[in-house]
Amino acid sequence: MNNTFIGIDISKETLDFYVKNSESESHYQIDNEVKSIKKFFKKFNNSSEIIVAMENTGRYNFLLYEVLSTLELSVFVINSLHLKRSIGLTRGKNDKIDSQRICLYIEKNYMDLQKWKPSSTIISKISYLNTERRFRIKIKSSLQKQLKDIKHLKNCLDKEVLELNKKLIKNLDNHIKKN
Repeated sequence: MNNTFIGIDISKETLDFYVKNSESESHYQIDNEVKSIKKFFKKFNNSSEIIVAMENTGRYNFLLYEVLSTLELSVFVINSLHLKRSIGLTRGKNDKIDSQRICLYIEKNYMDLQKWKPSSTIISKISYLNTERRFRIKIKSSLQKQLKDIKHLKNCLDKEVLELNKKLIKNLDNHIKKN
């Protein structure tokens, strides 16, 4: 049985796939949406084992995880530091090249790596909420810094911005406490 290796570079808007098997190599780019991801994986028949690899990019992986958890594929989520170290110094970087590098990495190393297992629904939800909480804390921190900067300006026009930022911080605090 031949293996088909798929390296995926994930971004907010798009997914870049580099697909390699014994007969061919090709690149695809799709929208990072459940519908597009399902459509992409439908093209692969069961004549070969499908081995999929991606880097963990936090919240941008969630839609892909959702689809992959319903499919019977060998999936690997690679630590970006391991990938970077295995490749060494390289020239050129774009989504197509990154997906190709991920594909080549998994082709060489999949036997030595641990497969990804989908989390339970509750664990996935907790993970998502935790990610959202960290995101809101980051926004709050940025607003607090901006608030300090505005206080130093002491301009009448900036009082409106100051009040708006205070309200936003209070609102974010409430969201963070709920999560």
